[in-house]
Amino acid sequence: MLHDSLKIGSVEGLLDQEEITHLQALISEGMGDGSRFEVADRSRSVHSLAGEGLDRVKEVYEPEGRVEYDELDPAVTKILDDAVARRMSDLQRVFPSARRSMDWLYVEYGAGQYVTPHVDYPFNEIAPDRPKIAALGIVLQEPDSGGSFFVETGGGNELWNESGDIKENANMHSPWFAEMRRTRWHVTCGVGDALCWGTQLVHGTEPVTAGRAGKFIGYLGA
Repeated sequence: MLHDSLKIGSVEGLLDQEEITHLQALISEGMGDGSRFEVADRSRSVHSLAGEGLDRVKEVYEPEGRVEYDELDPAVTKILDDAVARRMSDLQRVFPSARRSMDWLYVEYGAGQYVTPHVDYPFNEIAPDRPKIAALGIVLQEPDSGGSFFVETGGGNELWNESGDIKENANMHSPWFAEMRRTRWHVTCGVGDALCWGTQLVHGTEPVTAGRAGKFIGYLGA
């Protein structure tokens, strides 16, 4: 299971065109103009930092803001769960311990917006005995330019505990993490495609330079 959380994969065409069109309509209806979901104006974030307030969390993770739509219509999550279940055998080729999808969120980035390098971690607060194996990013809207997803790797010991799992606080708030050298691997995929990355992988996105990027983010659970 620990090994699965260090992998990366993809599922092309996870969503068909009918599902894409339906999801685009549901998201547009649910968000309206999107203003109430802008991180800069919200009283919460999906990210957190031990001992730090919300303003610092936003500064570390989304310094230029982004949309976080975490009040998804059950019709949205059903479409996503059904799509993942339909392709679970494909996902299990890379993540054999994965059993289900969960915890969906929609995020959107405008020009200049991005998320900084960080690690999600396998720990599942709701069900500690069922860790989060991998995250999924399913593209709903491609930007005109920029906004690529990346993972970062490093061959040194800085990221790892002696037990073989990743150190706590692997994010830009930690000086040791911000200062360490890492290699960045860029990835792009089309609307309806899914990227899947283990919950112990460093990842983030480059700034969008034109247009808007929209994607669903969820997890594969054991």
